[in-house]
Amino acid sequence: MKYNSVFFISPPFYSHFNPLLNLAKSFHKLGVKVFVGCSIEFKNQVESKELEFYELDISANKNLQKAESTDQPDSERQRLKEFFESTKKGAVETLITQSRHRKADMLYNPRKLIENINKIDKTFNIDLYIVDILSYSVTLALYSLNLDFITFCPPHPYTIPDVEMDYGVPKHWPSAIKVEESDLDRLRAESRSTKKEFTEVFNETISKHNSTNNLVHPIDNAFGLVSDIAVIYNYFDFNTREELETIPYKIYAGHSFEERDLDNDWKKIVDNDQKKILITLGTFLSNRKDILDKLIKSARKQYPKAVIIVSAGTNAKALKEHRSDKTIISDFIPQIALMPWIDLVIFHGGCNTLTEAMYYAKKMIILPFSSDQFNIAYDIEQKELGVILDPNHFDHYDMVSAFKQVEQVSKDKLEYYSKISQSRGTDFVAKTVLGLK
Repeated sequence: MKYNSVFFISPPFYSHFNPLLNLAKSFHKLGVKVFVGCSIEFKNQVESKELEFYELDISANKNLQKAESTDQPDSERQRLKEFFESTKKGAVETLITQSRHRKADMLYNPRKLIENINKIDKTFNIDLYIVDILSYSVTLALYSLNLDFITFCPPHPYTIPDVEMDYGVPKHWPSAIKVEESDLDRLRAESRSTKKEFTEVFNETISKHNSTNNLVHPIDNAFGLVSDIAVIYNYFDFNTREELETIPYKIYAGHSFEERDLDNDWKKIVDNDQKKILITLGTFLSNRKDILDKLIKSARKQYPKAVIIVSAGTNAKALKEHRSDKTIISDFIPQIALMPWIDLVIFHGGCNTLTEAMYYAKKMIILPFSSDQFNIAYDIEQKELGVILDPNHFDHYDMVSAFKQVEQVSKDKLEYYSKISQSRGTDFVAKTVLGLK
């Protein structure tokens, strides 16, 4: 089918909005009329790319680069606080907390969204919708309205659980993360309860909306409801599962960002012969000042002459004691533009940072805390592309060992995946969907 008009619906999360925006730009370059529906805070970014902006709120929670400093309702701030505290208790407690927060996070007013999307469809004559996997209310609305849509999965592919998985329970654990079976049982029970609750809400909504025409059928698993046209993964096809010949497509983008130039002020910092280390825990987990502090101290002790750049979020001031001409601590850094200059990336295992590091063939030390980060860390460990540490149970000696191990990571392996990534991206995805590949 020829898609003349495509409507992207993005959650108001910086780390999900940017990949979707780049995909939208790729469709626009191919002559498609593109709309982007999102919260008003993202309007300028959408319009600066010459795309049509449509104000559409799909979540009570927002993350506009630094999660803690984003203007949030009190209930959202409390849940953020609960999440940060849970990360200190370990992987299972963090994942249980996230599961309990799912409904408030990701099942936002589906009846209202059905009304809004139905209005959009009738007003703009949309051929295709593209929706983020975490926007479950949007997927429910599109499915209930029997509209054509594609699922975009910015996190790890196992965010969409296979038949053997419980949603939100890592399919595999990296060896550094030790989990007791009794704790796993608690996590699985919480996951199944969340799945049951979500699926009941989905089917109740579907039933009410389709009470007279029966256009769509009840579902078995709300978290497994995806497009029957295509699923786009912002990831690598590590397990040879891509399908580009028959519907539904399974497309592995490799990356969903554009290269960016580094400004002169930053060039003055990194344009030298010293080792350059980037430390980032993402927009949420930069809250963990204790971990950032340990990482800075270990990196400086191991590499006295290195340039260490730290993305510290709202903890930038709290870490000012570490600042020097070779230790740059900032609340926000131009990460994509900096990445080509970096030698070693120490991070939380977030998919955006991973794909940026892999695109530029950078060595990696990963400390996974939550969400899909355990599956990502497992893949990197299995492919021998980086070193994994438990963020809550490491000391300087563990870091020294990790530094030594990461120096042994094969540059050829990193270059292999870098070439795959650079040959793909959102232009590749858009051409595949439009039948131009």
